[in-house]
Amino acid sequence: MLDLRVTLYQPTTTVNASGQATKGWTSAGTYYAERVVSESSGTESMPYDQMVSSSIYLWRLRYPNSVKPNWKLEYNSEDYDILSVVPEGRRRFIIVKARLRDNGTR
Repeated sequence: MLDLRVTLYQPTTTVNASGQATKGWTSAGTYYAERVVSESSGTESMPYDQMVSSSIYLWRLRYPNSVKPNWKLEYNSEDYDILSVVPEGRRRFIIVKARLRDNGTR
């Protein structure tokens, strides 16, 4: 049941006043989705002496959708990095595998 509202963001590159490229995010729209499993796996690491933990979640959205693996998904003010997008069944839905970070990075 697609009962959750998620927002998808696609990466953009703009040039600032000094001519440097700046990476940003643009909303690609708000969609209904379903969290297929609440949590499938998680990891912890300490890059650059900062504890970072992440959890992997699976989301189901309607097909067709132009979502790409370098996009982000936002749900309930939490940002998820999209890792993969796979069609499900007879292309009625897509399964989006996404990683949630808990250290507040965007």
